Amino acid sequence: MKPSLSRLLTTIPGSVVLGLLLAGCATPALRVERTQFGGSIWSEGQRRAGVLFQDGSQAIAVDGGTLWSFGDTFWGDPQPGQPPRNSQIRGAHCATLGFLPAGATNLPPALSYYTNADGRAANPLALLPGEDEKHRRLWPTGAVLAGPHIYLYYSVIETTEAPGPWNFHGVGGGLAVADKPLSPFRRLQPEGDWKFPVEPMQAVRENGVLYLLEVSTKPRGLLLARVAEAQIEHPQAYEFYTGVGWSKERAQAKVVLSEAYGQVSVMRMPRAGGYLMATSSDFYHPREIQLRRAARLEGPWSAPVRIAVPEMASKKTQLVYCAFLHPELSDADSGSVVVTFCRILEGNWELTNPEWAVFKLAL
Repeated sequence: MKPSLSRLLTTIPGSVVLGLLLAGCATPALRVERTQFGGSIWSEGQRRAGVLFQDGSQAIAVDGGTLWSFGDTFWGDPQPGQPPRNSQIRGAHCATLGFLPAGATNLPPALSYYTNADGRAANPLALLPGEDEKHRRLWPTGAVLAGPHIYLYYSVIETTEAPGPWNFHGVGGGLAVADKPLSPFRRLQPEGDWKFPVEPMQAVRENGVLYLLEVSTKPRGLLLARVAEAQIEHPQAYEFYTGVGWSKERAQAKVVLSEAYGQVSVMRMPRAGGYLMATSSDFYHPREIQLRRAARLEGPWSAPVRIAVPEMASKKTQLVYCAFLHPELSDADSGSVVVTFCRILEGNWELTNPEWAVFKLAL
């Protein structure tokens, strides 16, 4: 005779019971009532800072507003009243930072930038002695305000001599710190090593604990890690979600979502079921933004709502990536959510800027 479920549950540890119950509970999918695609975020703030093209555009709340981080940024001499052009490029940075004051909710956002003495957008992350300037890049990932400091996680990238855009691979992740949003970030090297055990794309702070979401290749999918806010600078303090509990051994981590590729972004949406997630496209669905929800970061996450990104005039999009939610521009209570995203165009690797969209969710 098979034992009853209730009897089984009384003999299994509580953390395992919770995992079993969560695995058996399907989270209802979201419903999107309306979409509005608004075009490029490039505007006067970028022109003043000499920004021509960039990708990324993740934002985190800091004192007085939000800090926006960007990856590959091409700078030069954009002209007043004209869109940026490839012919104006004079150089490039692998990271730049923008700032949006609190209460500034117009679209496109009016950003100010971390700049050098010439007033041009500058890189807040510096290479360490001995790092190869020709082939090493530092891309910003997740960030969080913890105590009086702003912490910025970053990926260390090695490039090759092959033509772009896929001429790179990752070699690990680190953590940098600053006291002000638009300032240089100091790369931490506890015990002389810049590597940290997690390379998160999103950080969420809950009751003194930081929860970190990483899109991993081994195991493939979305990993969830955590660290006490006061211990963020100590690599040995990080723990990974195992499906039934937490372990400091990364090898014991289990993915909380297997269908996660590229980048992931999360914001609190209590009326939509706790958390809202935006993920970038995969190569099977390359021209869309995917939205999910869950009551807990551990999941289960709902099936995705797939939102097709309209094509640009006379262009063909190869991939939509860097889909990031923006709580500072959204209205969680009404279900109006702002997302920024980037695209790679087919052809001669034409450069673009992040674009914005507004999605109205049914709550």
